[in-house]
Amino acid sequence: MKINRGPRRSGDSVTGRKKGSAGSAGKRWAGLLTFALAPLVVLASPGVASASSQECLGNSSTPANADIAGNWSTKYQTRSVTVQQASNTWQDWVWRGDLNHLTYQCPWNVPSCTYAWSQSKTTGWKWSVGLKLKLPSALNKSLSELAELTPSYERNGSTTTAFTWQITMRPGQFAAPIQVVERRWTQGVYQGIYHSTGRSCLPNPGDINARPHFYTWSPNERWGNWTSNIAVRDYGTYHVW
Repeated sequence: MKINRGPRRSGDSVTGRKKGSAGSAGKRWAGLLTFALAPLVVLASPGVASASSQECLGNSSTPANADIAGNWSTKYQTRSVTVQQASNTWQDWVWRGDLNHLTYQCPWNVPSCTYAWSQSKTTGWKWSVGLKLKLPSALNKSLSELAELTPSYERNGSTTTAFTWQITMRPGQFAAPIQVVERRWTQGVYQGIYHSTGRSCLPNPGDINARPHFYTWSPNERWGNWTSNIAVRDYGTYHVW
């Protein structure tokens, strides 16, 4: 028996779908969806924070929430501020001529006498004692680094004196040339500190073990306490007794 399928309409394909823009439009949407779903990757350079007031600081030994004092390697530096000092000074004799048999005694049988050693002496001197620090527990800083911020820590110098002037002595008195460094007790604080935000940042490529964090700088904040014996001046004189 012959089955009548009806007339074929123009534009029909053998698969029953119309050729046209529907297939290409679908491909375009698929491409757009692929682009929209691609992961967003943001690259940040080491040491660059999202805010200009922040710095990427610290290393593997720095706790995440530790405070840091600024030094030569940071954008801002902590400084020491003197808040109190003694009114009087004391003398450190860095060289004493009587130890080198340079003592002179005025004779007993004269009304008086004058004495001048009439030579020049250069003495180098150095000390690192007298510094005391009291620091907040949250601070991550070694003593040696903070000592560099403190005036006259490991103070060293050289004193040159020409003992050409004369002194007048009474009968029987002794005299010897000496060189003196005069010091004053001084107390101060540190000003300026970095506070951790607790947010980690990218480490320095040269230190793969570093665990730095973003820090904000507090320029006027005072913290800690230091006392030191500050050198005021140095000079030469005679010790008379």
